[in-house]
Amino acid sequence: MGGPGPVVSFLWLWLVMSTAMMLPALVPAASLATVVGQSSAVFVAAYLAVWAAAGLGAFEAARGVMGAGRWPVAAAVGLAGLYQLSPFKDACLRRCRAPLGTLVGRGALAAGFQHGALCLGCCWALMLVLLALGAASLLWMAVISVVVFVEKVTRIGARVAAPVGIALVLVAAWTVA
Repeated sequence: MGGPGPVVSFLWLWLVMSTAMMLPALVPAASLATVVGQSSAVFVAAYLAVWAAAGLGAFEAARGVMGAGRWPVAAAVGLAGLYQLSPFKDACLRRCRAPLGTLVGRGALAAGFQHGALCLGCCWALMLVLLALGAASLLWMAVISVVVFVEKVTRIGARVAAPVGIALVLVAAWTVA
């Protein structure tokens, strides 16, 4: 690949896709930023900057799993499933679901960066699944968006990560078989 063209194109699509998928979970935190006297625009810009930076890693991950056959796809999906079951995922999800602690005592920029990092900690594995199964697929984008929304916003969200993780491990096993 010559030049920055493919990376820039990917990053643009990544940011649009990430914004669309994370928007339902981001709106409550951005609204809360306004309530505590911070600029929601600065908060959202910092949040999106974290996701844009993560897009560079996603570009490399996409190059590694897309079109590479079932083994890398199964490995990516299996890794994501195991991460869904991890205490780190649980810790990020708990803090992401209750953003007030991130907002109080910080400026909008720092709070946006921190909330973006927590969100990335919650969702990187799900985004890896999306890359492995087809980032251009509206079906998978919708499925992952629903999982992210349910995990972060609904009352049952804290109980969703484990069943999703088990399902992903089973999908990985099925892919290999």
